[in-house]
Amino acid sequence: MRMSWIVVVALVLGLGASPATAATGQPPVTLPAEPTGLTSAVTLPAEVDPVSPYLPQVSCNPVDMVGPMRLRDLVLATYGIGGRGNISRGCNDGLSEHSEGRAWDWMVDVDNPAEQAAAADFLAWVTRDDGLNARRLGIMYVIYNKSIWSVYNTKAGWRKSYGHTDHVHVSFSWNGARGNTSFWTGAVGAVDFGPCARFTGTYAAPTDTPRATRCGAPSAALVKTSRPNRQLTSTGAAVRAAQAMLGVPVTSRFDAATQSAVRAYQRAHDLPATGALDQPTWASLDRPSITKRVVTGFNRTKAATYGVKHYSGTKLAQGRAAKAVVILQTALGMSVRDRNGYFGPSTQTAVQRVEAAAGLAPDGVVRGEEWRAIRAAVR
Repeated sequence: MRMSWIVVVALVLGLGASPATAATGQPPVTLPAEPTGLTSAVTLPAEVDPVSPYLPQVSCNPVDMVGPMRLRDLVLATYGIGGRGNISRGCNDGLSEHSEGRAWDWMVDVDNPAEQAAAADFLAWVTRDDGLNARRLGIMYVIYNKSIWSVYNTKAGWRKSYGHTDHVHVSFSWNGARGNTSFWTGAVGAVDFGPCARFTGTYAAPTDTPRATRCGAPSAALVKTSRPNRQLTSTGAAVRAAQAMLGVPVTSRFDAATQSAVRAYQRAHDLPATGALDQPTWASLDRPSITKRVVTGFNRTKAATYGVKHYSGTKLAQGRAAKAVVILQTALGMSVRDRNGYFGPSTQTAVQRVEAAAGLAPDGVVRGEEWRAIRAAVR
């Protein structure tokens, strides 16, 4: 994931705007006072869906999601104008939610009067009443004709953006993307915060399970390699090398088969199944490429003793990424390819074996008792 993407997000969403830029501005086109809008097929509840915070793209999973597909089909059927555009795109095009399949581009050109009128009606309906319909659809923000409006900052109104003169861009919250909002279901639910990145500088592993709590801060990188991060649609020598190591056709293009092979490798080696060639994955797949490790100099006995001394007062459980997890994986005698600092299913299984042997409840959570049992087992 490139730093330039952050700059693009700041420009598009106005995150770095000055107070003058952020002030309420004119809409991108003249909006009708009484828009026709869209009609839900369900009875809408009196309550309104909670406002989604800004939930930027965190994973590389360009698969069209149900919410954007439903909205696309309804918009085209309602207005009968404009192009279908696209929902999902590759993962090298910036942070726009397209790479997670939760953004849609409705192709309506501002210079075409009929298309502009349809866009204006839709935008007026979405943004009216402090974004009530945006909330019901799970829309985070819309962009058209160099202007942006966001549901999480309705007081700012329309703000300056760039481009988007030939289409309306619609980005969805995770509830909106999954179609779990009142416009489609007739029921109001909690905010879905989506998948979580486990290490800084890496993608999150895609998930189908809604998350009602915010993600914790990702762990600092525990390993660096000489290999560059690569993801779906990337090309070049690094992709070619990985394909050879993974045993998939060597095409030098990061295609769907390569992504599937990467995810399979990650699951087999207790890595977050991001589907991308990130630094933890390269360190496991191509160990000679490692240039720096945060945790070094530990054998099983030393790691177990260190764990008892430093981590007995804390808990480690599945989903955690931290230096402590590398120490744990070393103390458990896991394969060096699996000592990546992520507490995945294989680590949990190894912990449960220790718990069972020591007569502890096999819940896979590491506390002081587990550390002491691990140290006793390696003496």
